[in-house]
Amino acid sequence: MVPSYHCAMETLLWLVTMAVFPVLGALAFLGKRWAYVTFVVLGILFFPARVGFHFHPQPCECALTIPLALFSLTKYWHIVLFAIFFLLTSVQARGYRARAQYLIAAGAVMAMGVYVELAEGLTGKGHCRLRDLVPDAAGALVGSLVLFFLRKSRKED
Repeated sequence: MVPSYHCAMETLLWLVTMAVFPVLGALAFLGKRWAYVTFVVLGILFFPARVGFHFHPQPCECALTIPLALFSLTKYWHIVLFAIFFLLTSVQARGYRARAQYLIAAGAVMAMGVYVELAEGLTGKGHCRLRDLVPDAAGALVGSLVLFFLRKSRKED
């Protein structure tokens, strides 16, 4: 059986994503601004591209309770990815004072988190949930702790 066009395009998008994003991320960690900007732009385009730019809006779940927030913290992959994004962004803001660097990186993480949820709601692929911002914020916290300890270890050397 020949795979459908949509399935083939989704597979191609996934393969390109797995090849391109790690390279751009590594270059962004080295301080290459063009790589960071490309990483963010491609990240933004990824969601509509994976549905062939055919939108099927779905309502967002806006319920946020303590049990739901705690349950959302089991999305470990979100936490890891957003911690990495925090660190990528902090590298780009390294010319700023420490406080500004943390705020810029945290703001970028939360803005990207909001975008991801809205994109999932607009494309109909994934679930738009307010509670999914909790692991994104946890990722920002983990990233800020990593940055804090990296800064502290450099000062002690």
